[in-house]
Amino acid sequence: MKRGIVERSGPLARLRHAFVTGLFITLPLIITLWLLGILLHLVESVSTPLMLGLLRLTFPDLAADPAIVRWVLPVAGVLATAGLVLAVGALASNFVGRRLVAAFDRLMMRVPVVKGIYGAARQLLDAFGRKTASFRRVVAVEYPRPGIWTVGFLTHEQATLAREDGPPLRGMSLVFLPTTPNPTSGWLAVVPDAQVMALDMSIEDGVKLIVSGGLVVPPGPGAARGA
Repeated sequence: MKRGIVERSGPLARLRHAFVTGLFITLPLIITLWLLGILLHLVESVSTPLMLGLLRLTFPDLAADPAIVRWVLPVAGVLATAGLVLAVGALASNFVGRRLVAAFDRLMMRVPVVKGIYGAARQLLDAFGRKTASFRRVVAVEYPRPGIWTVGFLTHEQATLAREDGPPLRGMSLVFLPTTPNPTSGWLAVVPDAQVMALDMSIEDGVKLIVSGGLVVPPGPGAARGA
């Protein structure tokens, strides 16, 4: 029995824990860079031939310069990608843009294979974006039974909820309890203010803790004691 405990806490176990922790931290960055690379390639495949054609019509000498083709056009493609993202964001912020985005979403959701990937990604980003903007702090509540604590996000405190029969519920906190590893799903708990324990971590650290299933523990006195 002691041998098994030593093996689980030995160098191989620590190496595995470090690898999994690093994987959870680096994967979102890799996926983000990969998606940005795809977007940049798509924009460059359209912008580069157009700009090269305009240069050949207006400034033939510049179009024949290898430095222009190698350096200027790729930089122009990056700027065009950034401009496209800004234009889409500005367009989506007004009434007409929101209608166009909604129409595009409906179109994508009708494509048999694409709708699964696009719908899941869009739902994840939209739902979590709305929730993180409303989170106030990371808290813990005793759930599902006394002595067992569940990490959640406080959305409102000192709330008063009216009841159909009886006095209203006063001094209540609304706590969103997310699921692991998908923090966009979960349930809302109405907990007395006195039974909500505030945790010393940022919203971002709370998200990392939940998404990683407890593998990525934010630094602090509690993490040091548990090491």
